[in-house]
Amino acid sequence: MMKIIFESWRRYIQEGGNIFVGQTADIPKEYIQPTLERYYQELGRLFPKHKDVFSKFEPVGSVGKKPTSGDIDLALDIKDMFADGEINTGELESWNVDPEKWKETFLKYKKRARTATDAQVGWRAFLTEIANYVNANSDLIIADLKKVRPGNLFTMFPQFTPEGEQQDIGVQIDWMVGNFEWLTFSYFSDVVPEEESYMKGLHRTQLLLSLFLVKDHTFSHAAGVIDKGTGQVVAQTPTEAFKLIGDLYEAKIGKKDTKNFSTLYSWMTKNLDQQSVDRAIDAYLKILDFTKSAKVKDEETGAVEDCGYIPQALQDYWIANHKRLGLKGRYICRQTNPKLAKVLDAL
Repeated sequence: MMKIIFESWRRYIQEGGNIFVGQTADIPKEYIQPTLERYYQELGRLFPKHKDVFSKFEPVGSVGKKPTSGDIDLALDIKDMFADGEINTGELESWNVDPEKWKETFLKYKKRARTATDAQVGWRAFLTEIANYVNANSDLIIADLKKVRPGNLFTMFPQFTPEGEQQDIGVQIDWMVGNFEWLTFSYFSDVVPEEESYMKGLHRTQLLLSLFLVKDHTFSHAAGVIDKGTGQVVAQTPTEAFKLIGDLYEAKIGKKDTKNFSTLYSWMTKNLDQQSVDRAIDAYLKILDFTKSAKVKDEETGAVEDCGYIPQALQDYWIANHKRLGLKGRYICRQTNPKLAKVLDAL
């Protein structure tokens, strides 16, 4: 069981992150809109028959909620690309995708697919061919070909100032294609509290993931919640996810309870028995042990380091249980979690 859960953690934490290390930097808030306008303009040039689709991209996560953003996540409803939500081979050429090449890529991925459905493999093949076309025909957008997923495409694009000046550094812009209502929920990031400046939206989402994991379900940013026993998607909207958690834990939960880490943790401690809370927190801390969530600048050298962060509410639990859980704290920086410094030094 633990091995299966561990693989789910690894797949989850690999869904995003900085793909273009050394070529991108945090983007100032005032650069985001002009950069996206140029990005959509370039996509419209590349795919003129679908230029209206790119105006439907919706920034999600923490974009625009802080002075700077590490990357830009863009959500798009799957039906905005193909009306029935599945790849229509008759429309591939309108996307500048060769149907035969798509088929070859589909068959290549299908041979390696263990649990993915044909529909998921088809989407991965489609986004791969989109990435190939972009890389061959754009001097501005670079798409990563190694980490394309059924609902994800990772790209890099130059930053632009409000005056339209192109900068020498890029920003990572990621596509999130799926059920729009689910995407805006799964990638939601609340305003960061001043007392926990290293807190991220992912701290809330990973806690949700943990609640599902210990009940034999997985949480996918793009697809929804999946029953690990059957492989079937059992929740594709926030309402369905809330009902599922309520059924699994026999406790009512709603949108207000899942706004951020603090509201969700508070709901857990008030509504779940201690064993259920501890199981979810154990899983959560193991996930955080593999997570780099914050960029921290060394005050002496000026070097920027990717660090992990343990929420304040769980630091004492981490200290008391790190040996039992096998936590290494390899990504936790002293600046993010000074309370853990002595323990980390002894590891």
